[in-house]
Amino acid sequence: MAHPLWHLYLLECADGSLYTGIAIDVQRRFHEHLNGKGARYTRSHKALRLVACCPVGSRSEALRAELEIKRLPKAKKIAAVQWFARSPNHDSQRNDNMNKSELIEAVAKSAELSKVDAEKALSAVIATVVKAVAKGDTVTLVGFGTFKSSKRAARTGRNPATGAALKIAATTVPRFTAGATFKAAVAGKKAAKKK
Repeated sequence: MAHPLWHLYLLECADGSLYTGIAIDVQRRFHEHLNGKGARYTRSHKALRLVACCPVGSRSEALRAELEIKRLPKAKKIAAVQWFARSPNHDSQRNDNMNKSELIEAVAKSAELSKVDAEKALSAVIATVVKAVAKGDTVTLVGFGTFKSSKRAARTGRNPATGAALKIAATTVPRFTAGATFKAAVAGKKAAKKK
């Protein structure tokens, strides 16, 4: 089941201020602001135009993004919304995500289990993989993929909102590499059989 995709948006108001908001249907919400039926702020600061908009994901993700943008000075708000639009963590396909409860339901149906048993099995698999990779082991599920840990060296990054340099410490991160059967399924092809 697809979940509604929430967007982060910025409006320019008649006094030159910027209003930050979130909505599923940004155009409809913009017209509400124009007609005095939007937020309290835009009823006293007339909305003029939509200046930036990007898909974020769930409502909770959109609320967090909205709070981050509101904390920024006006000059940096538009650049920050544009960064959200380019971020791989905020892509326009997020509305097709399957959440954990939906995955459990699908597993229960496929394996002919109760939802309780399916949840126990899924949780056990996840916990086992996490524990093994955290110890430094590699977990390979032939055809599906490989879970392992990888060292990431210290590096210098940039704060997307301010452009300031940030020191990012060395760390160990989990990695997943998809197997041939999984890749072929996503590509809509049949996996080639080994000779």
